Amino acid sequence: MNSSRAAELERLAGALAGGAALELYLTPKPGLVDLADRGSHPDLSIVLMERSIRILADYLDQITRSLVAGEPFLYQKKIGMRTEQRLLESLGTNTHKGYVFLSGMLLIARWRAASADENTVRQALSALADNFFRAGEAAASHGRLAREKYRTGGIVQESRRGFPSLFEEALPAFRASIKQGACFSQASFAMLARLMQTVDDTTTLHRGGPAGLARLKRDGRRLEELIASGDDYRAFLGATNRAYIGMNLTMGGVADMLALAYGYLLASGEISENTLDHMGAGRDAWQAG
Repeated sequence: MNSSRAAELERLAGALAGGAALELYLTPKPGLVDLADRGSHPDLSIVLMERSIRILADYLDQITRSLVAGEPFLYQKKIGMRTEQRLLESLGTNTHKGYVFLSGMLLIARWRAASADENTVRQALSALADNFFRAGEAAASHGRLAREKYRTGGIVQESRRGFPSLFEEALPAFRASIKQGACFSQASFAMLARLMQTVDDTTTLHRGGPAGLARLKRDGRRLEELIASGDDYRAFLGATNRAYIGMNLTMGGVADMLALAYGYLLASGEISENTLDHMGAGRDAWQAG
């Protein structure tokens, strides 16, 4: 076994868990749990989401050990199913269910890919997703029901196309923003703006139907415009959050892709590991205040 490949996979697994924490702490995010409030999720909180991330980190570690041991895909699939059940039983809610799937698929695809080249990883992702969905989904979910009701691709199409929301939208938005001299926070909101416009978010569809998804996309465009013009985009995000709470609107798919992008950038070294420490310190300061 190539120890450097195993070490690289371990780094990616840790980064993907860290990405979920960075997504959680980014504030404000319309309709989502963050340092300011619970968004449109009265059943969730910062503390509960942090507990969920610890379970998620253990899951990613299990997937890594399974891959390094040479176990077949069925073993990793069972680890994912057990983790979903553990989240539900431990926390009473699905929390990171979508991210369990997305992060696990990225981790497995990276192990299968011949190199870290993004196109190579995407090809491995597409092949893996075809294999996964050809076998059929095990149970009904809000995402599956929304896909069937509104005849949309959702996470299935996203996976089969090799995560275009990650590789064609979020990562280029972050990199372009940093290249133009933006700080980490502004580059993060630039990613958020792109994802709000492009993710086929079945959580939004489940909560708000096509009108809710159209609203999400409009707000993403507006956020992008405000960032580009140097206007007060944080005030806009705060007002949008209040509106989403009133509408019971959220964007779980966007949150998952944002976390995945953070994880990828952490693993590649484009985001410093110290960033997570700074965000965690910001969380403590916010709570104390």
